[in-house]
Amino acid sequence: MQRLKSALTALAVGIVLLAALDYTAAAATGHGMVLGHWNQADHKTVLKNTKQGVALDLRTKNGPVLKVNNSKRIKKLNADKLDGLTGAEYKTNRNTLYQWQSVSHTGGFSQPVPPQAPGSYLVTYSVQLAGAAGDPGNPNVINCRIVQSGVSGAVTFDKAIIGETTVTSVGTPPALNGTGPVILAAGDLLRLACTMTRNNQQWSTSFLQPLAVNLLRTDGTYIYAGTLARGVTLKRTAD
Repeated sequence: MQRLKSALTALAVGIVLLAALDYTAAAATGHGMVLGHWNQADHKTVLKNTKQGVALDLRTKNGPVLKVNNSKRIKKLNADKLDGLTGAEYKTNRNTLYQWQSVSHTGGFSQPVPPQAPGSYLVTYSVQLAGAAGDPGNPNVINCRIVQSGVSGAVTFDKAIIGETTVTSVGTPPALNGTGPVILAAGDLLRLACTMTRNNQQWSTSFLQPLAVNLLRTDGTYIYAGTLARGVTLKRTAD
């Protein structure tokens, strides 16, 4: 009898231990999840919030809040924006080139550049003016630059001049180019502007050398500014 009782007791303890191990070691399909332990299932687990708010809130004191075991793409979970730009914008807006041609133009000009998204840019322009050369007795002094304009209420005003270049042309077709950084705020516009002292001079662009403005997106650029003096601390004014 004693032997039977011992066997029954051992069996009962074994059953309890197996049940406990099975419960604490892994919550299997159909059972509740056990916090702090391995959980597994042979079917997809879905969490649904039938009211407002997120369905799952993951938090951790240190390290990432989520870990996966492969590098496969997770639909709708991949980061769509980096510094405010979508993947499509990074692909199409990193470097943009605008070109204009003229068969016959007289004097200076101001050419608007299409509107750009707010952000940091490196602006470069190239101007080749066939026929705009002066002569020793009357040289043609040409000035070109990129002008940044802004809007305050209903007022449009010039905010900055970028890459200004001046050439005194005598006998040879003038060629000008310039470059510089610019940070555009919402509503800011750019234009390529050139003036010349011989304002009645007719000129044109060649097919191989059109007027060109190149915009290289450089988000993450910082501008530090201060007065011209030794030991003055420069302060970041924009990014």
